[in-house]
Amino acid sequence: MLPGYLKKHNRLISCLFVILLINIAFSCGKPDDTPGRKNLSNENVLRYDVNNSFASLNPATIKASGSNNIFPFLYSYLFVPDSSGKLLPDLATKWVFDPEKLQWTVHLRNNAVFHNNKAVTSKDVKYSYEKWIKNLRPTLDSVIERISLLSDTTLCICLKKEDPLILQKIWDFEIFPHPDAGEIDYYNHPIGSGPFKFKKRHENQEIHLVANADYYNGPPSLDKLIFYYQPDKEKAWTRLIAGETDIVQEILPKNYEIMQQCKDRFYFDHYTLYYYTILLYNTYDPLFSDPKVRMALTHAIDREYIVHDILNGYGKVANGPMGVDSPYHNPEVKPVPFDPQKALALLKKAGWTLDGKSRSLRNRGKPFEFTLLVYKECQIEKKVARYIQLCLNDLGIKAHLKALAFEELKKKYFGNTEFQAALTEFIGAYRNVEDLEIYWTDTNRKAIAGCFEHPEVTRLIKEALEEKNQEKQKELFHKVDALITSLQPGTFLFQKTAIDAMSKRFRLPHAFSLTYEGTYRLKYVSLDQDWKYPQRRAH
Repeated sequence: MLPGYLKKHNRLISCLFVILLINIAFSCGKPDDTPGRKNLSNENVLRYDVNNSFASLNPATIKASGSNNIFPFLYSYLFVPDSSGKLLPDLATKWVFDPEKLQWTVHLRNNAVFHNNKAVTSKDVKYSYEKWIKNLRPTLDSVIERISLLSDTTLCICLKKEDPLILQKIWDFEIFPHPDAGEIDYYNHPIGSGPFKFKKRHENQEIHLVANADYYNGPPSLDKLIFYYQPDKEKAWTRLIAGETDIVQEILPKNYEIMQQCKDRFYFDHYTLYYYTILLYNTYDPLFSDPKVRMALTHAIDREYIVHDILNGYGKVANGPMGVDSPYHNPEVKPVPFDPQKALALLKKAGWTLDGKSRSLRNRGKPFEFTLLVYKECQIEKKVARYIQLCLNDLGIKAHLKALAFEELKKKYFGNTEFQAALTEFIGAYRNVEDLEIYWTDTNRKAIAGCFEHPEVTRLIKEALEEKNQEKQKELFHKVDALITSLQPGTFLFQKTAIDAMSKRFRLPHAFSLTYEGTYRLKYVSLDQDWKYPQRRAH
C-alpha cells in the first residue's frame, strides 16, 4: 500500500521537499559565506553562480573559465545578434560590404567611452580583434587578411576570400583599450566600455561589478552584479531556491524535476549544448593506435543508457565531431550502436583474446588496462566514467579512474599525449567551423585532441576551409564527418540538454537565456517591486 501511496502523492512530496530545503537554507547560515553575500534578496543586485573559477578578465586570453560569464557585462561588441540571429548595432552603427574588394567597412558610434573615460576608437577595435585572432581564433587568419583604419570611427575588415558568415563568427569579440596609456591590470582592474564597471574581487571565488552611469545606451536598471564561483551544482541549486542567488547554470535534471513544483518562481531555459562529451583516446598509445580497438570500445558502451538513465533523458547521443544538429553533420552518419558482441569480434581481430582464468583481455600476455582521466568537480561526468568502467569490465578491460582539476586534465591532452584516455568536452562545428582544424589536424600546431593526426582528415578540412562554394564546402565537411567517425579517435558519447534557471524576483523584457547574446541582454532586467520572498523562520 505504501508504494502506491507514494506514487499517488509524489507531486505533494516533491513540493514538501522543496519547502523543507528552503526552510533549512533560511535557518542555517553557511560558514564560508563571504561578507555581503546575505540579506540581498530585496536589493537591486543580481547574483549569479557560475560553475568555473574566475581567472584573468582579459577576454583575448581566456577561453573557458568563469570569467567568460562576466565579459558581456564588462565589455562591448561591434554588433550583437537578436533572437533570430540578425545582427544589431552596439559599438558599430552600420557596416557595409564591398564584394569586389572583399571588405567590410564598419562605422562606430562617437559617444562610447571606456570606464577610464577614454573614447572608444577604431584603433581599439583593431587592437582587440588582432589580439583575439592571434590568441584564440588563429584559424580566422585564413579568412581575414588585415584590418585597416580609415578614421577614429571607421575601419575596414579585409577578407582573403568571401565568407558570408564572417560577421557571425566575430561578433562576440569583446572590445578593450589599446595600451597607449600603459598596460592594464586585467586581474585586479579590467577596463571595458560595457554597462557595468569592475568593483572588486575575492581572488578566484567572487567578482563584483557596479552600474556604469556613463554607458552609451544609458545606465542599466541594475545597481550591481555579484558573481560567485560554485562548482557544486547541488549547492548552487539549493542556493537558488533559498534566495541566496538569482541565476544558476546547468541545474541537474533531478533538481529541475523538483523545481517544477514551484515553477512560477523561476525562469528556465532548455537547450542542447554545442559541446559534446567525448571519451578521447591517445591514438599514439599502442593500446589505442588501432581504429578497430577504438571502434570496439565505442560498441561496448551503451550511450542510450547514459542519456536516458544517467542524464534522465536530458541529452542526445552524440553522432560525431560535427555535433548534433550541426549544419555540417553528414545525415548518413549515425551513432555507432551498442553491440558488445561486435566489440569482442573487433578486439579479437586486433589480437586480443579473453583469458578464461582472469576474465581479462590479453594480447601477448599483457592485460588490456588503462587510466581514464575525469574532471573531479563534475558529478555527472564521474558517474558516466564509472558506468564506462563497468561496460568495459564486462569485456575484460580494466579502466582505472583518476580525477583531476579541469586545467590539470586539459594539459594532459590539449596538444599533448600525456594521457591514455580522458573524458572531456569538445565544441561541435556550428558557428566557427574553423575550430575543426584546431581539434583534428596538425596543420598549424599539434591538434587539441591529443595530437590526433590523419593525413586525409587534414587534407579534407584544409580543402573545405578554402572552398568558396558553400554546397561544395558542405560536401567536404560531410566527408570529414564520416571519416573521423569511422576512425573513432574518441567515443562520441552525448550532448547534454542544459537547463539554466533564474529567480523571478527580476522581470525580464525578453526570453531568459545564458547564451552570450542572452547574457548581454540581462542588463535590461529590473527588480520586481511586488516580489515577496519567503521570510526566514525563527529558531
